[in-house]
Amino acid sequence: AERIGMRVSPATTLGIAEETTEAFIATMKRAYNNDVQLIVTIVPTERDDRYNAIKQFCYCDQGVPSQVIKSRTLDPDHSQKLKSVVNRILLQITAKVGGELWSLSIPLRNSMLIGIDTYRDVGSNTAPNVTGFVASMNKDCTKFFSKTAVEKTGEELSASLTKLTLDALQEYEKENGVFPTRVIVYRDGTGDAEMGIVRNYEVPQIEAAFQSVNHDPEFIFVVVEKRITTRFFMVQDGRKLANPPAGTVVDRTVTSDSLYDFYLVSQKQSKGTASPSHYVVIHDTGTLSADQVQRLSYMLTHMYWNWPGEWRDTEREKETE
Repeated sequence: AERIGMRVSPATTLGIAEETTEAFIATMKRAYNNDVQLIVTIVPTERDDRYNAIKQFCYCDQGVPSQVIKSRTLDPDHSQKLKSVVNRILLQITAKVGGELWSLSIPLRNSMLIGIDTYRDVGSNTAPNVTGFVASMNKDCTKFFSKTAVEKTGEELSASLTKLTLDALQEYEKENGVFPTRVIVYRDGTGDAEMGIVRNYEVPQIEAAFQSVNHDPEFIFVVVEKRITTRFFMVQDGRKLANPPAGTVVDRTVTSDSLYDFYLVSQKQSKGTASPSHYVVIHDTGTLSADQVQRLSYMLTHMYWNWPGEWRDTEREKETE
């Protein structure tokens, strides 16, 4: 831990006599107090019910970060790369307790970047949808405000964005002393058929939050589509087809005549075909050029802390998931 700049105090270690979910939760309840900063749970096997119960207790009931590890992962006889595994676990823990693993020099001052996604349980007709909302609080986009909202059953769109955005604006002012002069939203999870509905339903909610604090920032709203069939290739040696390099942007010829859109290949793909994401700017009162929006979008794909490289989503989208 010290090698990566992380100081770890001696932990309180508790044994559990049974492997039942109830035994794990009961032990954590007995030991928990307000001084606990992290709960690490080592489990013998992978079971969804136990994992979900542990996360429910830690994040929802107590609001404390949680790290669940299978015992086999830490067994030197089964793990050939134990040192690497432990380092990765420490990085995950560092991020969960508020550490900053890495950052990029993003040349935008006093800007708040927001990620929005809605979750729908496709296996249930009665379970409500949940909106995930995350907003950056500093220049390097390494500190975040995050919140969720429960929506009406079956609603693909969010009806909670005014309150969520207002809370983020107030938190940003508390952290920085001023409201952001630029707000850029990346919205995941909608298709072509819903693009106009998002523009007419969700964009005004965010604008209402600006009006409630008498603030008029530059405002850009970007819808990101990942479930698309479009693929791009480049020609090598005059005839051989290959995947385009990471960072490739396509913003003409195959894009829409009526939309402000572009495709971004954010990952290097050595096997199979590279899958681009489709970015559609449905609202823009800002001063950023199309090239600047494209560069920013690519930069943000490097900021998902569970993977030390490019990600297909922007970091804002991935955090909301």
